[in-house]
Amino acid sequence: MTLSIDGTDIGEIIQVASLVGSILGMLIVGLIVYLMVRPPRHVRERRRAEKRGETRAEPDPGEAEQLWRLVDRMELRLEVLERALADQVERPAIGGRETEQVFAPVEDRDSGRTK
Repeated sequence: MTLSIDGTDIGEIIQVASLVGSILGMLIVGLIVYLMVRPPRHVRERRRAEKRGETRAEPDPGEAEQLWRLVDRMELRLEVLERALADQVERPAIGGRETEQVFAPVEDRDSGRTK
């Protein structure tokens, strides 16, 4: 048994390969576009729950605990901010002669530069 391939057979093979490659390329591009435009997971889950008639009135205990920890951290940060603002209100703002003293060059301080 002998196998003979001439120029027309090679041309047909190239055409079939390009057709299959084009189809695969379009499928890959379509998958990428789908993944880019689909809604986030939490939105999809909420829609599924709404279709089934479920309403989620209360978050699960783990999520509720995380939210309370977040609220506690925010309250601590608020306290720090309030103390910082209170300190600034008590101290007068820099101005006038004090500004000149703050930005005046220091003669006896070593700047670290080598001459």
